[in-house]
Amino acid sequence: MSVPAMSVPTPTVRRAVPQDANRLYELSLRAISESAAAHYTAEQLAAWSRRRSLDGHARMIDQTETFVALVAGQVAGFANVALRPVGQLHRGEVDQLFVGPGHGGRGVARLLLTAVENAARADEVEELRTHASWRAVPVFERLGYRRVEVETVHLEDQTLSRVRMHKSLSGLGSGAAD
Repeated sequence: MSVPAMSVPTPTVRRAVPQDANRLYELSLRAISESAAAHYTAEQLAAWSRRRSLDGHARMIDQTETFVALVAGQVAGFANVALRPVGQLHRGEVDQLFVGPGHGGRGVARLLLTAVENAARADEVEELRTHASWRAVPVFERLGYRRVEVETVHLEDQTLSRVRMHKSLSGLGSGAAD
């Protein structure tokens, strides 16, 4: 007697709505503490997590193009892009990409960044930029982003390194630098 193959639910992507803020906040905390744990110290992860807030996620949804990935109705990840300058964000800046623990390697990040890129292209953004954690760098590279420089960020009494990355959408090269 053969056992039927288990089907893996296909991720879907939709725009975030204000009611998603709490789930995105919780997912970001899990992703930082679990998925990024191999790349940063416990103290760095704690400082990074303390910068997260429910209000911050609500503002992100309100002020940027934010996309949510769902797998079997559960939030599996999210990403956003600023289509206009917002606070410290430049037009075309991919501010956040988080995939929940247990959903990595299943195409969730690819779907989210494709949605981000499509929104940016529709708004005639010529270049995307991001400040990627070491956990996210390989994901961005696979999707055509190039490393520009390693940079540091100070969070409380901790210093974390990350990578500034760019992706041209114009097809004419790397575009302008910061």
